[in-house]
Amino acid sequence: MNTLSALLEPDEREGRIRYLEAENARLRNLLTQATELANVELERNKRLGRIVEAVRTAAEETAVLYRRDIEDGAARLATAEELNAQLRASEEFNRRILWTTTDFIAVLDLDGRLITVSENGPSILGLDSPAAAIGKPWPDFWTCLEDAAAIGSSLHAARLGASSRFQARLQGRRATTWWDIAVTPIHGADERPERILAVARDITELKRTEDRQTLLMQELSHRMKNTLALVQAVAAQTLRNAPSLDSAAESLSARLQALAKAHDVLLQGSFASASLVALVETCVQLHSDGEPGRFRVAGPDVTLSPHQGMTLALMLHELATNATKYGSLSTPGGHVEIGWTVFDGPQGQGPLLRFSWEEANGPPVVPPTRTGFGSRLIARTLAHSFGGTVRLAYPVTGAVLTFESALQSIVTGEPAARNAG
Repeated sequence: MNTLSALLEPDEREGRIRYLEAENARLRNLLTQATELANVELERNKRLGRIVEAVRTAAEETAVLYRRDIEDGAARLATAEELNAQLRASEEFNRRILWTTTDFIAVLDLDGRLITVSENGPSILGLDSPAAAIGKPWPDFWTCLEDAAAIGSSLHAARLGASSRFQARLQGRRATTWWDIAVTPIHGADERPERILAVARDITELKRTEDRQTLLMQELSHRMKNTLALVQAVAAQTLRNAPSLDSAAESLSARLQALAKAHDVLLQGSFASASLVALVETCVQLHSDGEPGRFRVAGPDVTLSPHQGMTLALMLHELATNATKYGSLSTPGGHVEIGWTVFDGPQGQGPLLRFSWEEANGPPVVPPTRTGFGSRLIARTLAHSFGGTVRLAYPVTGAVLTFESALQSIVTGEPAARNAG
């Protein structure tokens, strides 16, 4: 048994060795395959890693771009909100301007139709509300035919990109008003006119002032012509009746001085009227020589026309001059009583003025043998200026003048009662 075992052991060992070698070869083959599979898997994992890294990098870049877009969008939104706020503030400011301005502001389309008007626009145009003005032709409101050409020309110029300015009248429900109008194109993004702005300012009061000034200039011219004519007549009559050049010069100077004083009175009334009290006081100051009691004046304040005032001033000067030379003012005890009253005349005549000049306590008076300048002035000029009745008498006690005349306008105040000069 042991001998058989001893004979079989070498063969068994070789078999085991062959088996083991075969098993080792198989294991090495499996190990090689496993290694190759591991290398393939490792390479695959590397590729996957690169893909994952690329995806991660792309995702991070996308996230950065997304965050940047979000930030840019937020900034743009904030800017847009700020711009909208500024726009709303600007629109509100413009709206307040349109509400508070006294000018008439209108935005027109290129055809001249109203798009927007200021708050006062409807009342100026005679409409009930701003909505009633929208779409209406702006030129249709300016109905004066002579203004239509200026309005049409201004709109045509605005369509071509030019501005214009003119004056026009607007006939309202109650009155006609004057407006200074500026028409200007509103340019769009392409620098072409897309709207028209019309701004009108009320110059009615300015026009009325200009009319009044024109009337005053015409009135002044008329007054100057009348004054020069009166000076010419006074000079001619003085030179014709004076005994010498020296006497003529003295008389003419005194008469022109009387006219100058009358002008001072007229100037106080802006050459529109003259105060009878002021005219009499001027005469008293010129001829009383500072002696009290020479003139006794009584009468209410009465307003005369400029021509009546000039004539009466010259008449008072002539009477006072004659009284100084020949009448009551030529003696120390003489004086002149000047008085006037206003009373209602016959039906239809209105108020009348009765004026009197009466000398007293002077030397006996002898009626003149010839008609001098003063008499002609009183008989003709005074009657012509006042349009009433004039009576000049020469009783022994002194010259007496009375006249009555209707007055177009009378301002009556407290009666003047005084012993002047």
